[in-house]
Amino acid sequence: MRDYLIVGIILGCAPFCLFSPYFGILISSWIAYFNPHHYAWGFANTFPVAQVIVLPTMLGAFFSKDVNRKVFTRETVLLLFFWLWVSLSMANTHFEPAFADHIAEGTARLVEFSKIMVMTLLTIFLVTSQKKLKYLMMVTAFSLGVLALKGTIFGILTGGNFRVWGPPKSFIADNNDFGLALNMIIPMLFFLGRDEQNRKLKILYRITFVCSMVAVLLTYSRGALLGLTAISAVFALKSRYKLISGFLLVVAAFLVISFAPAAWMARMGDFAGGKLDGSAQERLTSWAFAWNLAKSYPITGGGFECFTPDLFATFSERDPQTWLGGHTSSGPHSIYFQVLAEQGFVGLGIFLALLASCMLSARRLRRRAARAPALWWIGSYAQIVELGILAYMVSGAFLGRAYFDLYLQLVAILIVLKVLYKKEVRAAVLAVQEPLVVIEPELQEAMP
Repeated sequence: MRDYLIVGIILGCAPFCLFSPYFGILISSWIAYFNPHHYAWGFANTFPVAQVIVLPTMLGAFFSKDVNRKVFTRETVLLLFFWLWVSLSMANTHFEPAFADHIAEGTARLVEFSKIMVMTLLTIFLVTSQKKLKYLMMVTAFSLGVLALKGTIFGILTGGNFRVWGPPKSFIADNNDFGLALNMIIPMLFFLGRDEQNRKLKILYRITFVCSMVAVLLTYSRGALLGLTAISAVFALKSRYKLISGFLLVVAAFLVISFAPAAWMARMGDFAGGKLDGSAQERLTSWAFAWNLAKSYPITGGGFECFTPDLFATFSERDPQTWLGGHTSSGPHSIYFQVLAEQGFVGLGIFLALLASCMLSARRLRRRAARAPALWWIGSYAQIVELGILAYMVSGAFLGRAYFDLYLQLVAILIVLKVLYKKEVRAAVLAVQEPLVVIEPELQEAMP
């Protein structure tokens, strides 16, 4: 019955995506983060739900007149350049005999990344107003927030003795990836909830906000814990009552340490004390491999999925038979070392440039919006992007999720914000040129 319900909903939404491609963006986000089909056990589990939604959305976007047109910002160029570069680095693997063992897997990953990029570009073109942007973030935040609520209830019922995982067979199925995703939507839940006027929605935001923070702890992910710590510290610094916020953080940390289950303390205790367990040792070994591979192929790297047994045996500084008990690298364990190994130093440079550009643009938007109360929502949304990418940068330092669709969605949101800001200022300039139209003083101050 569940399979028929899920597939029925998807098939029923497909025609609406053709005539309203923006609706297709919302449904695609719900599918990407909530993964409803992975909670079924029959034919719905393998049903191509994404394709059923994306194809009519693309076709509808082609004929839609309600699109953003001047979307070429600095971030847009860097994003497209990164897409081009990963394609070139993957093409290069066909000419390197040493990379023959992962061409098929790498090509599949490139196709997967390209699909994410297509949806990212569609988001940039189709989200044309503040209301549409708000609804997109609401769908994203609540899709993951409901999973956090579910995970928190599970943690309470089991005394926190078991890890919380993401939806099965999804990008965030792993506890580390799920913790990363929750960290990235915590700012969405906070700022959207703070600005929400509907009382019931405001309560729902607050509940999912708290549950998301609790669920991050219940993932047992040390990388996610670092990201949560960074976000909490920034929230405290941005608060009007910094001393009170800092005190509450200390109290919260004390309560976590006091009432955390033994399994959680055992996992975090060695990490806090500087001791390296097997998982941490694997990370160091993987990073050394990534560095050595990049030194040998500094321009293009090894292409997608280059963390293979054969390459690992060649470029690792230590014998995997003695260092990892017979196991090779289980993955990159870092967004930075992942891009370094797979895309070379050039690809890493583009990747870092995009991160830095997003942070600088979000901060600049926030400061400009602060001078114009009429543009308060731009400042609020810019903080969502800024803190969400900060969580990605901190937690991602220990997680191999460099091509995460949620991160790319945040980049798309930032680009849309810049486009909408220019529209607002342009409209204000045109209003000044009309003698019968009175422009708000706040918008005059925001004009360049």
